[in-house]
Amino acid sequence: MAYYLTYQYTWIAYLAAAVGMYYCVVKFTKYWKSVDLRNYSRMVSAVILFTPASHTIEGTFSLAPAFIVSLGELLTNGSQAAMQGVVPLMLALFLGALILTVQAFWSSKKAS
Repeated sequence: MAYYLTYQYTWIAYLAAAVGMYYCVVKFTKYWKSVDLRNYSRMVSAVILFTPASHTIEGTFSLAPAFIVSLGELLTNGSQAAMQGVVPLMLALFLGALILTVQAFWSSKKAS
């Protein structure tokens, strides 16, 4: 039971820090002239901060941020195990790029 409470508090602390970091990214990119560069920078930072990956340690299933899973697996078990965190990151980046491409196409159609 103590592990479960620690796990919940850790996720709450991480999500609060990630939201704060994303807020800083939004404020930092607010005055960039290129709308596409601004949107893609925000999307990449959101994907890195908020994409979870599953991780199993000695039969215990847990979720963790994908970049932490991939970095931890890379340092301890090698590059093959690091794919456990890289695959969700790549899927989320692909989905975000697809959404931003459709948005840019839609806004260019409206402008003309």
